[in-house]
Amino acid sequence: MAEKLRRAQVTDTVKMSLLAEVQGKCPLCRKNLIKRKVSNNVPVRVFDVAHIYPLNATERELELLEDEEILCDDIDSEGNFITLCKECHKMYDTQKTVEEYRQLVEVKKTINKIRALTETWDNQTLHGDIALVAERIDQLDAKKLQNSKLSYDALKVSDKTDDTFGQLNEMKVSMFVVNYFANIKESLKRLEMERKASSLVICNQVRSYYSMLLYQGFNQSDIFEQMCNWFMVNTGINERTKAEVLVSYFIQHCEIFSDDSTE
Repeated sequence: MAEKLRRAQVTDTVKMSLLAEVQGKCPLCRKNLIKRKVSNNVPVRVFDVAHIYPLNATERELELLEDEEILCDDIDSEGNFITLCKECHKMYDTQKTVEEYRQLVEVKKTINKIRALTETWDNQTLHGDIALVAERIDQLDAKKLQNSKLSYDALKVSDKTDDTFGQLNEMKVSMFVVNYFANIKESLKRLEMERKASSLVICNQVRSYYSMLLYQGFNQSDIFEQMCNWFMVNTGINERTKAEVLVSYFIQHCEIFSDDSTE
């Protein structure tokens, strides 16, 4: 009989990091992993740190997971840890299914992609003056928008997107492109004339970040989400809709979702 491996000590710092990874909710049942005592409102942990691939697999688990992906070589490390509520942890340890295992593997893979993405944000800059373009969006009245609408003949958002983008995203981006594309293009030209920013530099920055997201394996819906977040973080734009309008411009302008953007 193989000797059982002893579990590594998991520090409070690692536990809090793992809790943050799942945004404080159990990945299997979505229960909150921190609760407050009714008596004094003190927060209490109601989670365990679980091994995704079992540390000391039973014969049943070895057979069940024989052909499944293992996230890392050291299964007793943070790369194979995930936080679960105590009830789900008990069930997972004793009665896990291959579907639950795959679900947790996908959750952890997404977490790892987001972490890698976050670590590179500092090196993926976006010219701050793009925020001036966002400010000018507010200055457009109904007449200006009507006079500058892009022809539907020129609109080919659907040619740039795939099934992962989703119909609602496609409709939203199409609407933003029709109403704002010409004005944003004009605003970028104005920035260049004022020597505040080079539109070519901004386009290359957007293209570079998109290429990195693509390399990380994000689908188009996730890329749209991450691009919007990136615009907000790097420019100080507080309104999500403005970030979506700007990202939509670069989709139409072929910095995002274009075959040649990865060349």
